[in-house]
Amino acid sequence: PTYQQFPLQKPVQQPKPQFPLQKPVQQPTYQQFPLQKPVQQPKPQFPHQKPVVQADPLDKCAVADSEQIQCGLPGISGAECEAINCCFKAQQCFYGRAVTVQCIRDGQFVVVVSRDVTLPRLSLDSVHLLGGNDPPCAPVGSTPSFAIYQFPVTACGTSVMEDGGYVVYENRMTSSYEVGIGPYGSITRDSHFEFLFQCRYSETSVEALVVEVNSVPPPPPVAAPGPLRVELRLANGQCVTKGCAEGDEAYTSYYSDADYPITKVLREPVYVEVHIMERTDPNIVLMLGRCWTTSPPVHSVSPSGTF
Repeated sequence: PTYQQFPLQKPVQQPKPQFPLQKPVQQPTYQQFPLQKPVQQPKPQFPHQKPVVQADPLDKCAVADSEQIQCGLPGISGAECEAINCCFKAQQCFYGRAVTVQCIRDGQFVVVVSRDVTLPRLSLDSVHLLGGNDPPCAPVGSTPSFAIYQFPVTACGTSVMEDGGYVVYENRMTSSYEVGIGPYGSITRDSHFEFLFQCRYSETSVEALVVEVNSVPPPPPVAAPGPLRVELRLANGQCVTKGCAEGDEAYTSYYSDADYPITKVLREPVYVEVHIMERTDPNIVLMLGRCWTTSPPVHSVSPSGTF
């Protein structure tokens, strides 16, 4: 079989491997990336991954055979594969359609990003770390479906802190997008996302954690003609404290239907509010031009008075 190889850093030799390696099953359609052996995490204390919200349910492990990238060492078991947040199928361990973060004991991040982490699909060329896209922050390998990063936890803009007995290394990955400006406004067809991830080291364990994944919310519905319901109501709030503003206090309460008809004397202020009812589109704004009163409830008769 022919495998596509990406030169990664030399893995650290462990004198006492934690689990026996099995004889790998050869699959000619799998691409192999010789990453360093990740630490087994039988009881992780943190969720490994917070999925990006998708319009439709996403099967993380639904990866075509020709697109699969080997995760872990050859011969890894199903339980060991799941412990490092990968997919196991047909005796093969491979990266899923998500953001996968692994922490190596000698102090390195391994981050694998799938283009299917957003809808529309993410442009992998637009992804970058806090430290930019220059080595060692550039991808060490890529395919049309995945980008693979491996870099020291002290590089690429990583911050370090202590938390509850752990030394925590934290970095952020974002993607850029292009916005086109036209005569009718701005538009982009690119997806955008950012996520915060950590490697947490203690004397006895190593843990990977995706802290936060942010993606652009779905676009608002397409504008179309339709009915709007508008309501006019009279305010009756009273100014009962010294120094209060009568105009502000008036709008703290309103007349109910049972209060009408309402009698007012000449030159007594009337506080009126008009608003859109059952509005779901935040882009709809009501702009009042002219308001006036008439004696009967017909807006076109005279005499009328503007207020």
